Amino acid sequence: MLKKIIIAMLIILVLSVMVYYLLRNDNVESSKSSNIKFINLDKYASNIIISEGGEYSLTGNLEYAILINTSSTVTLNLDNATINSQDMAAIANLSDEELIINLVDDTVNNLSDGGSSDYNGVIYSNGSLVINGAGTLNIFSNQYQSEGIATDDNDITINGGIINIEANDDGINAGGDNGGTITINDGDLRIIASGDGIDSNDNLVINGGITYVSGSSNGGDAGLDADNGIEINGGLVISLGLDMLQIPEDSSKQSSLIFELDEDISKGTLITLIKDNEIIVSFIALQDFRNLIISSQSIDNGTYSLYQKGENLGDVNNNVYLSHQYQKGDLIKITNRTSFQLTDKNTVIK
Repeated sequence: MLKKIIIAMLIILVLSVMVYYLLRNDNVESSKSSNIKFINLDKYASNIIISEGGEYSLTGNLEYAILINTSSTVTLNLDNATINSQDMAAIANLSDEELIINLVDDTVNNLSDGGSSDYNGVIYSNGSLVINGAGTLNIFSNQYQSEGIATDDNDITINGGIINIEANDDGINAGGDNGGTITINDGDLRIIASGDGIDSNDNLVINGGITYVSGSSNGGDAGLDADNGIEINGGLVISLGLDMLQIPEDSSKQSSLIFELDEDISKGTLITLIKDNEIIVSFIALQDFRNLIISSQSIDNGTYSLYQKGENLGDVNNNVYLSHQYQKGDLIKITNRTSFQLTDKNTVIK
């Protein structure tokens, strides 16, 4: 009798363990109507390892990392995903294969890293990286000298999304011996960096969208930095820096005004560029700065003035005004001049 009771208890125990593991694996499943695998981050209590290429949809909250090690491309659909990794990158692609991140429309996704590791970015990829979509992505770097988005000898392409980055080092970095091309085709980027705002060991190409970046307010870094040149062909670009400044290439299809100011301007100051009484751009300074690059399709021949302070009652989105009801503040003088002309494709005013 005792033997039968023990056997019955063992059977119940085995069945319980089987049910536990079946339920535990339910958070990764294939859709009946597609090949997308759905991952509910809430159900995981350790790093998630993706070892097969394909498309994955991530939703929920995770206190660990997403580690990718595959022999083919991986696509991650971020669908209201929050990943706060405690001791490494939030998303790390360890393979040389391409990583595609889609920001699902009307979602807000939050990523942060922690601790210290070889994967020195909140999003880190050994392969090329592409970001698509129309959702929001907030990135906060906490590792020592951690970038917001980083690759090693590979390209980074941004095709869309609302992307906000606060980084302990560079906001976006294509590093390595050969670097990679950083291409921004569209999207709405805001970057506050303790290093360079955007840094490529190869080149940087901006074709569209809104790119508002601020390099370190302590000096030694720039808003935009690329070893083999910066090309601006479209979109609105605002770049703040303290002492380092890289001028866009003359091959750029869009003109830029580059200001080397006489004195620092403080974080939070309203800055407005006006051409012949038309407001070109009005924004709130993300950090202290002295060097400023503004590029816009509206920059062409005319007389320009740069103002600080004043008041703008128009619609503002993430520190950039989309409409204007502007009451003028103080004219900014540069070597005793208060008006400036566009004289070249990239006009430096100092």
